Amino acid sequence: MDVKGKYSRRKFVSTAMSASAISVLPGAPKLLSGFAGALGGRQQNSVPLTATPAWRDQGILNLAKSPYAMLHSVPVHAVTIEAGFWSPRREINVTSSIPSMGKLLEVNGRMDNFRRLTGKSAGTQRGPVYADSDIYKWIEAAGFALQAGERPELRAVVDKDIREIVAAQQADGYLNTYYVQEHAAQRMEPKTQQHGHELYNIGHLLQGAIAYYRATGDRTLLDAGIRFVNEFLLPSFGPGADKKPLFSGHPEMELALVELYRLTGDKRHLELAGYLLAGDPRIHFKPENYVYHFCGIPFTSRTHLEGHAVRAMYACCGATDYYLETGDQTYWKTLNVLWKDLVSAQMYVTGGVGARSDGEAFGDRYELPNATAYGESCAAIGNMMWNWRMLAATGEAKYADVIECALYNGINSGMSLNGALYSNGMTRRAARRTWSALWRRCRDISTAPAARAFLCTCTTIRCWTGTSRMAPG
Repeated sequence: MDVKGKYSRRKFVSTAMSASAISVLPGAPKLLSGFAGALGGRQQNSVPLTATPAWRDQGILNLAKSPYAMLHSVPVHAVTIEAGFWSPRREINVTSSIPSMGKLLEVNGRMDNFRRLTGKSAGTQRGPVYADSDIYKWIEAAGFALQAGERPELRAVVDKDIREIVAAQQADGYLNTYYVQEHAAQRMEPKTQQHGHELYNIGHLLQGAIAYYRATGDRTLLDAGIRFVNEFLLPSFGPGADKKPLFSGHPEMELALVELYRLTGDKRHLELAGYLLAGDPRIHFKPENYVYHFCGIPFTSRTHLEGHAVRAMYACCGATDYYLETGDQTYWKTLNVLWKDLVSAQMYVTGGVGARSDGEAFGDRYELPNATAYGESCAAIGNMMWNWRMLAATGEAKYADVIECALYNGINSGMSLNGALYSNGMTRRAARRTWSALWRRCRDISTAPAARAFLCTCTTIRCWTGTSRMAPG
């Protein structure tokens, strides 16, 4: 166990001796849980991880052993972006956007949310229920940057944040800064699973942790994510009369679990992803909820894209990941049906998806208005992520065409050239000086933006850092 940098040898030995003495007293387990938290929530017996390829040589998606992948990702460090269109774009992202966003997340209380759970902050919880995901997306962006090269200052900041994050993990493996203390009674309740983003948050933790592990070999945050899955989720939630049902709420956990499976080889992680994709009939919501959330009923029953566009794109990503590992033809058939719906009737020429501002949603077939287009950049990123996986499954150029379309247009338009302004405009009418998109929340990321803009800006930053290196091998 590596606690160097946080504890001196003398302090560690004295704490360990105190723990040994406490162990013989009544109520020892409760007392000792504080000792585990003091060591950052790290496991003494870490779950084995794949060694082939080695952590540094794994791609953004580790498809090396995926039996149904036609193409395989190369590691980030194997790709050099030479002078041209993308090189300055990526450089600005790494040197300006990522550091600026890290400072803003700090100023706006994202890390204090973790510190208050360990007594290091007296503040109250700040931000929405998905606030934790902002930090995890930022760590993922930093991980991609560090996979490309050494950046000691950035790594030092991330290491510090990770130590404070895992210190907030509870003894049962649960890790969330909102559904604790005054909100603890709402934890994992059906309504919370629907709108509370608990699995969404931990999905982004896993993705951020995996990216950072592949950059540095440091598995501290990854072990915390594995603890959440193995010690909190799997024993109590899932199929079976003796377990409580799960509802994804906002698909994200599905693709994170499959990538975790690629790292651990633990079939339970893949099976849990499949369970979430299939839905649990014990959970009952209104029909419109299954439309909006794009989860909760069997993915393979879907016949068209509908509901919240980002949720739908992430669900398709998770389903494609699941197919890449299982070869389940019912999934492949559904994925092709949905993809044809996307490119024939639901996608703008910019690669943008999700025409309606109401619910940030897909509309009816061919409902693609220009003047009122929503076309959120996060949804365009989800579109690119899905098509990247479909390309890996087939090697067919039509998926690369959609990737390129979304990347150069619907995604590229989401961040200013200086990396300081996030916006969501698709076209501009010069005469009227207005943006033809209802969602016009432009935010200067050098100043404190709205909580909603954090969500999208962090998504865009992690996209820029990783996207330029999605080369297949």
